[in-house]
Amino acid sequence: MTNIGRDSVMERDLFAIAVPDFGVLPSSFTFPSLHFAALLVADTTNEPVATLSTFAETLLRSGCSFFCAWGPGCERAHDSFDECCQDTPSVIMTTWHSDEPLDEALWYFLRVAFPDDAYWDTTRSALAVTVGHSDWAAQVDRRLRDIPSLVEDVVQEI
Repeated sequence: MTNIGRDSVMERDLFAIAVPDFGVLPSSFTFPSLHFAALLVADTTNEPVATLSTFAETLLRSGCSFFCAWGPGCERAHDSFDECCQDTPSVIMTTWHSDEPLDEALWYFLRVAFPDDAYWDTTRSALAVTVGHSDWAAQVDRRLRDIPSLVEDVVQEI
């Protein structure tokens, strides 16, 4: 996991991790804040539901308060996450971005992913997880390191 820097607008420390497959992800994540927003960038079309559920449970145990998913099959990852957080004490917000370019999903993750009020003050970190695509990982890293450019490009396209 790499510390990318800080998003001064959302007041969140930014982190990214890129792995070749779900099997090599850590079993937990630790951040400077109690809670964090997460973005999954992956093709989950053929991932077993058990793999997606294990990933969701890892994020929840680590303090995930908002979950975004992007990529082919991202609705499956979203649904698995929703199933895993049914018993949480407060609402865990979730979204999927199947019909948007990656830049728009990143913009949403950075500028619109507001957690439930119960987590508002403690969600001061954000994690982008890229699985299996080095080109997507490079784009995520580049965009997180230059958020003003990302925002400018996305706003011009909308």
